Amino acid sequence: MKVYLIGFMASGKTTVGKELSSALGYRFIDLDEYIETKHRKTIKQIFEINGENYFRIIEQEALKEVASFDGDFVISSGGGTSCFYNSIDFMNRTGMTVYLRMEVSSLVSRLIHAKINRPLLWGKTKEELNDYIIRVLDERKKFYEKAQIVVDADHLNPQDLSKTIKEIIQGGI
Repeated sequence: MKVYLIGFMASGKTTVGKELSSALGYRFIDLDEYIETKHRKTIKQIFEINGENYFRIIEQEALKEVASFDGDFVISSGGGTSCFYNSIDFMNRTGMTVYLRMEVSSLVSRLIHAKINRPLLWGKTKEELNDYIIRVLDERKKFYEKAQIVVDADHLNPQDLSKTIKEIIQGGI
């Protein structure tokens, strides 16, 4: 079984993914880290050198690669992974998708100090960041909401999420 965590950047996909994989006894893959290792460049460098379109192409290739791995995995996707190249439909076909939904104010407070490592946020003021998040969330909502499970990531307990996922896998819900 593959469990894909989707949601906006800084919604906690990697942190929750590590805890969830441990609770489920699954292996964990952070898709961005996988891409950086494979391409021997940071996501920031890939954006700077090749641009977002190129990144989205290699991101989709990486998603298909990790989906083909044998075994059970929790896969933390990038914030935009599910929104390009019908990737949300692919993830729904090949595993279970979990959308970590978060309030805009929470995302702003998490991202305001992390902009240097986030190519899509470079140079934005707090107000511009807030407007950007609102706009992009509105664009991505139709993809995120195709997830099989939607959880409030502002108040998420990964242990409760793992219990819910175990029940679904075992046919208890």
